[in-house]
Amino acid sequence: MKIERGGIEELAIERLRSKFPGKSSSWVRRALRRFKSGSVRQINESTWVVSGDPRLGDEYPSYVVRFRMVGIIAHASRPVGGMRRKSEICTHIAAVILHREYSKLLQPIYAAVINMECHGDYHMEVMDKEVKVIKQVKAMSSGILKPRYKLTYVVVSESPKTVKVRYACGDEVDEQEVTLSKTMRFIVELFRNS
Repeated sequence: MKIERGGIEELAIERLRSKFPGKSSSWVRRALRRFKSGSVRQINESTWVVSGDPRLGDEYPSYVVRFRMVGIIAHASRPVGGMRRKSEICTHIAAVILHREYSKLLQPIYAAVINMECHGDYHMEVMDKEVKVIKQVKAMSSGILKPRYKLTYVVVSESPKTVKVRYACGDEVDEQEVTLSKTMRFIVELFRNS
């Protein structure tokens, strides 16, 4: 499966929009322009520098964005916009959030895909509480006595591991071990959003 950069960007933009649902499309476009121009540089774990862009109305050559445990704090190289600017999430901060989300989507994660087609009832449980399970169900027929379902489960972990899975699929009940393999986080996110 070939994923274009735009698909990963769309996921990062979707995450940004979900964090700030009241922000305008113009705000998102400006943040995306800053992100795409490569003007975001990470200095350390909690500090980024965003290059100023006079075409976007920036007065200074660079802006510092700091993330703290209690929230987001942004500082310009000099006071900009007074108290109003300090209380808002500007597009410099949004560009850093896009950069962080994009970077997270490119990080490795461990996953296994389990596909089943069941006639009647179905259930699956993973015997490891540290993993996450994403489930998609598609009804293949709507028979009252024995409906047919196509199920896809994606078992996800931050670290490599083998997990026990118990399942019931129609009349079949079983348990098996599944080994999670390394993949990219955005592939799991694309599945989650499909």
